[in-house]
Formats: sequence, C-alpha cells, structure tokens
Amino acid sequence: MPVVASFFDICESGGKLARMVQRPVPYCEQSIEELLSVVLRSDKMAAQLAGRRIESIKDATRRELGLTEAAYARLMAGIELGRRVEEAKLQYDKPTQLNSSAAAINFCRIHFARIIADALQEEFHIVTLNTKLNYIDSHRITVGTLDASLVHPREVFRPAIKDAASSILLAHNHPSGDATPSREDLDVTDRMKQVGETLGITVVDHIVLAKEGCVSIKEHRGR
Repeated sequence: MPVVASFFDICESGGKLARMVQRPVPYCEQSIEELLSVVLRSDKMAAQLAGRRIESIKDATRRELGLTEAAYARLMAGIELGRRVEEAKLQYDKPTQLNSSAAAINFCRIHFARIIADALQEEFHIVTLNTKLNYIDSHRITVGTLDASLVHPREVFRPAIKDAASSILLAHNHPSGDATPSREDLDVTDRMKQVGETLGITVVDHIVLAKEGCVSIKEHRGR
C-alpha cells in the first residue's frame, strides 16, 4: 500500500514546500520552480521541469515529463483548474451584442478559447442571436474537416429554430494555427447564407478561429 506523506511530514522533511509553509510568501511572488514544488510535492521533480517552457508542459505526456502518476495527475489538475478560473474571469469581458465583425471576433476569441488552444480537429459551431444581435446560446454542429457537402443545413439551423434565433454567427477552428479562410470555408458560408435567407434567419458572419488570430470571412471578402 503506497505511503502518503502528511502535511506534518512535509513540513518536517525540509525542502521548498516546507519552507513555504513555515514562512508563507504570496504565491504571485513565487518562482515557477517553487510553485511546481508545491503542486508536485517534490523539489527534484520541480527542478527537472523548471527549465521547460511553461506553455509546453500542459501538452507533454507523463513519460516526457518524467513524473510519477500521482504527481502528473496533480499537475494536470492544477493546470486545468487555473485555466477554468481564467475562463471564468474572461466571461465578464465577453461582449454580448455581436453587432460588428470586431465584436464577433472578440466574442469568439473568449468564448472558444479552449478550442483555439487545444482542439486537434476542426469543430464547427453556431452562435444563436436575437433580434438585437444579443447572444442566446452556442451549439457544436460537427467535428472533423469542414466541407460544404458534410455540413448539412438541417443540423445547423435546427438549434437556431429551437432557440427562436433571428440570426446566427458561424464559427470554426483551424488546428494548423493559420486562420486564412479556405475555399471550403467560403463555400460553407455561402450555402448557409442561402438557406438562412429561405428560413428568415440571417447568417451575420463566419469567424475562423486559430492560434495566430481570428478572421471574419465578412471582412476577408470585403478586402
């Protein structure tokens, strides 16, 4: 049966964690290595990670990091918790009225932050809007390569009708990091606009999401 160190064992054993417990210093003033010592409960493991680029740690496997299963679980849980706190804070800055391409891009950058950062496949979403272009809800429609022949209007407009939306915003990501709209992106936009006109639901824009930035197809075509 594994032995789990108690709080008092840690304090008596010395090391960075014990010193932080005995002489508390605000976490914002701690070095990355000191913070890692707290999460991993090991100065040795913290030291071997301290030389890495901090943004590369979240995507590394346990073997790549050289951690025990318990230490890796604590590290990933800490990263995820921090990300969720940051996402919650960002929601307060997210525009709710999407009455311009700039507002739509700003909204998507915050609302779809996780997809931009982590998604390995293309995901196609819609954002439903009321008559004043205020946010109602968002819905994931498909996962996989975006293709006009695969994205069926029925699946796109069903949630919009359910939400009693007067207009929708289309959004999908480019996992490559390059937000330049492809021919397929333009074709999907055109097809959805045509169907929307028939249904009386306006497609206000289509935002392409990527790590290098977000692009409005409406603005892209206006160049």
